[in-house]
Amino acid sequence: MSSHAISADAKPLTAPRPGWRRHLWHAGLLVALAMMWGSSFLMVKIALRDFSPVEALTGRMAIAALFFTAALFIRQKQVERSRKALVLMAAMAFIGNVVPYLLINWGQTRVETGTAAILMGVVPLVTAVLAQAFVRGERFHRWKAIGIAVGFAGVVVLFGGPQLSGGHGVMWGAAAILLAALGLASGTILADKASDYHSIPIGFGVMWIATLVSAPIWLATSGGALPEHVSWPSAAAILGLAIFSTALPTLLLIYLVRSAGPSFAGFTNYLVPVIGVALGITFLDEPLTWYAIVALGLIIGGIVVGQIGGRKGGKKAPATDR
Repeated sequence: MSSHAISADAKPLTAPRPGWRRHLWHAGLLVALAMMWGSSFLMVKIALRDFSPVEALTGRMAIAALFFTAALFIRQKQVERSRKALVLMAAMAFIGNVVPYLLINWGQTRVETGTAAILMGVVPLVTAVLAQAFVRGERFHRWKAIGIAVGFAGVVVLFGGPQLSGGHGVMWGAAAILLAALGLASGTILADKASDYHSIPIGFGVMWIATLVSAPIWLATSGGALPEHVSWPSAAAILGLAIFSTALPTLLLIYLVRSAGPSFAGFTNYLVPVIGVALGITFLDEPLTWYAIVALGLIIGGIVVGQIGGRKGGKKAPATDR
């Protein structure tokens, strides 16, 4: 769920020549990317069995920062030191990573995995709204407005359903996840502003700044004490969140957007909530109510309609990176 710039000089993976094999290759990468993002909700739930929301955040950011450090040395890239880049990276770290991931972690202590995945499905809809104000050349189209309205109708249905009927704690958890969606959407807009930079130095800066911001929060809330007991599944979940839901998707998104185009990469928005719901049902035995099904259908339907509006309305908002 992290937002990073798409580099102009990123070295792509080796892909098949144009033809059906290339299309199949792109489809496979698309599914892999959606699985990485969609599984993050399950991994957060498992991590929270032994870690607090702040501990899970700090571990995720620190490991992702180490990953980008290794990538920086392997690719022999220079750290971005300009004032403009530092301000941008700081904004991306705080708005697009620390705040939304902390809110998601806290929210998932109160709501189920599938519910969190459905609520996070509004990220591309929020991005479309923000893009009107902050992305030059973005035009508002009636289909876009209809898509946004349909998508948020799904949120209303979900809030009125039994999955959020567990009292004020559940409602506050859902509200925190919706606020996280705003942060991730804002991070996407910031990533568009960072498109002049190479993604690895930007990712390096963002993750280290996020680590330096989250570590003091962890120290203040826990006194530096580590959990008394950490199971292998929880530790593996933190590692998975850092590598497979934060660092690797950034690099994979770079290739997919450059090779297949941002519109194709944007199809992940349809798959991520479905995968999140399916994994919650499969591994955590979470129930699936008809309210959730209707809400999921409305949100995905809103994204579909909004994409129609995006194609007719001019410049498309950047692909959402969770």
